[in-house]
Amino acid sequence: MRKVTLACAILLLSGVTAPVVAEEDSGFSANVTLASDYSFRGWSQTTRDPAIQGGFDYDFGNGFSIGTWGSNINFGASTTMEWDLYMGFGGSMNESTEWSASLIRFEYPSEGDALDYIELHLNFAISDLSFGIAYSPDYLGDGGPTFFYPNAGYSMSLGESAALDVGIGMSMTDEDSFFADGEDSYIDYSATVTVPFEGLDLAFGLVGTNLDSGGDTDPRLVLSLSKSF
Repeated sequence: MRKVTLACAILLLSGVTAPVVAEEDSGFSANVTLASDYSFRGWSQTTRDPAIQGGFDYDFGNGFSIGTWGSNINFGASTTMEWDLYMGFGGSMNESTEWSASLIRFEYPSEGDALDYIELHLNFAISDLSFGIAYSPDYLGDGGPTFFYPNAGYSMSLGESAALDVGIGMSMTDEDSFFADGEDSYIDYSATVTVPFEGLDLAFGLVGTNLDSGGDTDPRLVLSLSKSF
């Protein structure tokens, strides 16, 4: 949905979690995004309606970071907000390879703890390539299925200011017919171009899945404006 920096936010919207690594400058940061759709792992969380999102983070400068992030959603009349809490630790293995491990708790306040769940992430980045896996023992609430999400991504500079990020992932559970179309797994994909615009970051993304249920999982364009502080 990591959601620490702008780059991480864009990747999470596409379902790929970016690595959290130590930086020279530590401290507090914030981000805010206005998006035409909140797409998480290829699936619209807002029934393809716009989303307002934002988060706060603290980097301790030693590889450890914590943060929180929120967005409006539409899971029905009463479920209108997602609130995430996360922490991560990471570092460099060599000049071109970084690693990170993170823990994210997904909260849906209006539902009590019925839908709340935790994911564990392990990620590696080698130059412009990234790959990782997410795991949840109770996906989408207590009693939910075991969930795995292997994923990979590639980031390419398009000049001094623009960038292209592509990603692919596979959501898998141990419960038959958990997802649409009676599937226990599905593939999502994304391709996003980000360019600076009037002090903001403007992103154009194509996201989708291999599901045939229509609507919230179909290929579509997502536009967003973001600002990091």
